Parts: sequence; structure tokens; C-alpha cells
Amino acid sequence: MTPTQDLRHILGAVARGQAHAIDLSRETARALFAEWLDGQLPALVQGALWTAFRFKGESADELLGFTLATEDRLTPVAAPSGLRPVVFPSYNGARRHANLLPLLALLLARQGVPVLIHGAYGGRSTDADLKLPDHDPSDRTTTGEILADLGFPPAASHHAVRDLLERRHLAYVSLDVLHPKLAAILSLRRELGVRSSVHTVIKLFNPFAGPAVLCAAVTHPAYLARMRAVFVAAGATALVLRATEGEPVAHPRRRPALIGIEGGCEREWFPEDRAPLTEVPDLPQDHSALKTCLFIEEVLAGQRGVPAAIRDQAACLLVMSGAAPDLAAACACLDQACRLACG
Repeated sequence: MTPTQDLRHILGAVARGQAHAIDLSRETARALFAEWLDGQLPALVQGALWTAFRFKGESADELLGFTLATEDRLTPVAAPSGLRPVVFPSYNGARRHANLLPLLALLLARQGVPVLIHGAYGGRSTDADLKLPDHDPSDRTTTGEILADLGFPPAASHHAVRDLLERRHLAYVSLDVLHPKLAAILSLRRELGVRSSVHTVIKLFNPFAGPAVLCAAVTHPAYLARMRAVFVAAGATALVLRATEGEPVAHPRRRPALIGIEGGCEREWFPEDRAPLTEVPDLPQDHSALKTCLFIEEVLAGQRGVPAAIRDQAACLLVMSGAAPDLAAACACLDQACRLACG
């Protein structure tokens, strides 16, 4: 029996609230999300599932099933040969502090690591014009906006993504281009007003045809543990951390724990920095795209130092991508690049 034929049973299981809901098996979740992606679910059922999972929360098996269905219906990006690409899902932006994810991406790209960032900027699922009960995106500076100002506009096709990764080692692409079916589900938020499972799935799927390093972050500890469990079960390679305003970049004032996952095993690359803040890091004056771009350009030119937490995250990703054999060598590469830029 397909999920479409058994929707009453599925809704009866997941729509009982946190205390009494029953988790779907990985196989059922995969088949259900596949039908959702293919547009086979009635609008009423889509809304019911969206809301039910919002209240229930997803198990690790459900998230893995959703992610596998997403990858099944993906036209994968062909990665350049050589280093393992790094993937950043960027769907929030920042309004309290500068969004320094573009700086992290450019530090990696400068070392020859292919970096793919995907987000809602430039697509129909963008919510920059909405004020929602669970999320106010107004006055946020997005990664796509900053990169466009730095000369990296959104790629218009899979071919353009591959070309940018080959030539410049960095590409930004909207979810509409990368995975139109997933973007169609994400855009439901404009009608329903709250987040749901798809907002986690976009952080979990691998858009490449081969292995990649997924850099994923969430704010809530329970979701962080669940995300780690999904990557372990999937045998994925990932760097997991507490998000900075929803973005997968270490907070420049206080580094979160940086947890690497590879081959089903976890490794803490860096523990959470809990020491008292004795010195305020040199950071942009405000979170505007203009000031953020100026700061990034000055860091890349060696005129300002790389914030320590971001340097640590970059070092982890250099090792996981294969660009450096260990953290010491990765840090040395980053420092040398800054010295060369300054000189």
C-alpha cells in the first residue's frame, strides 16, 4: 500500500501531538516525502502533514527517510575532480551581527576547496518580505545578498554551478535551481506561516553526485542531536555546530563545539569555548551588506585578522575536504594565505 492510499493511517499516527504521536518508519517516511515532492498529495493533506510534524517533531529515521527521498529526486551537481566539496545551506541571514558565512566560504575557496552554498535568495521560497509568527526575516542580511555584492551572483543552472566551482571554487545557487521540487514545498511557508520538516531537510541533503562535506547547523540542542544521528545513520561526512542566527558559521565571539562526522563516527574537533570573553573581536560595525562586504574584503587582503572561531571552523573543513592533512597544517595554510595577501 502506498502512502497516498494510507494517508488516513499516517495522519492518525503523526497528528496526535508530541506525547502520543507515533513515528513513521524510515521506509514509510521516504515513500511519503517522495509522493509529496512529486506533487501527489492533496493540498489539504500537505497542510495537515506540515502542521502535524511542526507539533510532533521528526525522529531521526523520519528525517533520514525525507532526506533520501529528496536525494532520489535531485539532479545532482557534478563536483570538480580533486578535493571533496563543502556544502553550506544558508536560509536565515543575520540581523543582530554580521553574517560571516561568505567569509568562511571564501577562505575555503582560496585554498582550492569547491564550496557550494544554497539558499532561498533569488527564488520563490524567499521570505524576506514576510513577518511570520515564528520568524521575522525583516532587516536580515542574507548570504546570497552579500555574495552578489562581492561579485558572486546566484548561478542560473546546474551547468553554471559546475562552471563556477571549476573557475572560482565558489558558487551560490537558489533552491529553485538546485532542487525545484523541494523549493515548491518550502514555498508553502508563505501560505502556512510556520516552519516544518522541510526546513530541516534542506540542511541534510547532499546536492552532489559523489561525496561532499555537509556543514549543518541548528539552534535548538534537541535538533542538533537529531541531526547528528541522521548523519551518523546515513554514513555522511558532516561538520555540525550550533548555528549563528540560523547560519552554519561559528559565532565570532564565542566558538560553539565543532563536531565532525565521518563513516558513522563522531569526532569533536573543537570543544565549545566557555572561557570569559576578555577581548572583543574585531568585527564589522553593523550587519549591513555594505559593512560586511568591506570587512570580508579587508580580512581577505590581510588588513584584518580572521576571527578565531571562523579560523577554527575553516581549519576543520580544510581537513575534512582533503585540502590539509591535519588541523596544524590547515591553520598554517590559512595563516600563510593571509600573509601573502597582505604582502
